Amino acid sequence: MPAILCILMTFAIGALTGVLSADWATSGRPPLGALSVGSWVTWPALGGRDVDPYARAITVRSGALPLGTGEGLEFLAAWDDAGRPLQAACSYRVGGAMPAARAWTLTVYDTAGRMHGPRAGLTSAEVLRAPSGEAQIALSRRVSPGNWLPLPPAGRFVLALRLYDSPQSADAAAIEPAAMPRIVRGDCT
Repeated sequence: MPAILCILMTFAIGALTGVLSADWATSGRPPLGALSVGSWVTWPALGGRDVDPYARAITVRSGALPLGTGEGLEFLAAWDDAGRPLQAACSYRVGGAMPAARAWTLTVYDTAGRMHGPRAGLTSAEVLRAPSGEAQIALSRRVSPGNWLPLPPAGRFVLALRLYDSPQSADAAAIEPAAMPRIVRGDCT
């Protein structure tokens, strides 16, 4: 085989390997800096200046606008409190304690990051609360009275809990699992 053909083939293999590895490294969630609190995961440095290059590339590729370090925190959950993946075929209750924040939102996304239905999220300003101050939110494909969020028609889904103007923004590692809402699975169809 002529030397020029070997050189061109080496460059082609190198370029293909580089493109595929860059695609793999920048898809999904950031590989570094994750902090798990029970079923919830956050990346506290994601909105700051000291974010690692992989997380920055993933953020740019996804088009997401992370909360700044002083603005708040975003927690994601893809698993219930028993460690089972969140499935649209099941119903769930989310509630209990909520970390301190001026405001919060809870949103349901499918695994591609899309919201479904006319109402994909609830805010702390509109949620109905028990006399104790706690809120219980039902997640299911069937309409439910009270605090209810619809689930996608099928497959897995992700919950996003955003805390705005939270004192935990400065030190997310101080959040205890008992301070986070519980995700409890109900019936599955």
